[in-house]
Amino acid sequence: MTATASGSDIDLTGQVAMVTGAAQNIGFGVAQRLARSGATIVAMDIDGPSLDAAVARLTDDGAKAIGVVADVSSREQVQAALRTAVEQVGEVDILVNNAGIWITKALLQHTDEDWDRVISINLTGTFICCTAVLPGMIRRGSGAIVNISSIAAFTYTIPHASYAASKAGVSALTRDLAFEVAPHGVRVNAVAPGNIPKEPRPTVGLPIGSGTPVDIANAVAFLASDSARYIIGVTLPVAGGGDLAVTYGQMTPLREAHLGMNQVAGL
Repeated sequence: MTATASGSDIDLTGQVAMVTGAAQNIGFGVAQRLARSGATIVAMDIDGPSLDAAVARLTDDGAKAIGVVADVSSREQVQAALRTAVEQVGEVDILVNNAGIWITKALLQHTDEDWDRVISINLTGTFICCTAVLPGMIRRGSGAIVNISSIAAFTYTIPHASYAASKAGVSALTRDLAFEVAPHGVRVNAVAPGNIPKEPRPTVGLPIGSGTPVDIANAVAFLASDSARYIIGVTLPVAGGGDLAVTYGQMTPLREAHLGMNQVAGL
């Protein structure tokens, strides 16, 4: 069955999907895709104004959606967001851990604060959100978690070692957690995006060029659905071949654009 942006091939009607980092780019694309497949969306983000705009776009598109402002690295804020979600729309059936940042500079230029910030949001945040929703999923005997990893977990792309380490951790967490909770009816998988720019840019070395948030969202929708009922613990690259090219990071203008720059960016 071929996934499409319309969502008509996957039916998530009656399910509640919580998407972190949902205000923009991949996170918004995922929220929109799941909504078009019938899910009620709990959009979580740390950026309140951007989140409000994203929820407005979702509801204008006919979705049932609420926004909850929270920092995924704070267990207190995540638990509060989950309580709000349960009160307003019901128990969370699908969790998509998308919230993340990266800092672009050589590892020896990282401060302890740089390292801690990336790990706390990308990896610890995924852990916190998983452990927040899992008791309810296990109690009900069903649920799906899709974590957003990266091909940076497996191959060099640009100088952001803290990000790569965090995403390798996400893939390892996905594997082990999947094995633990599968007997309880909960499936855990991950998607590893490749080059998904916010704006179009030239890319050399990728057989089919850059991807879009829709490409990632289609994979997430599949893994969250019953169509993937026999898949657990995988990290699925959605990278247009970027995961196949060991020299990918040395072949793109993207790397040259980042060299020598200190940058913090979110997904």
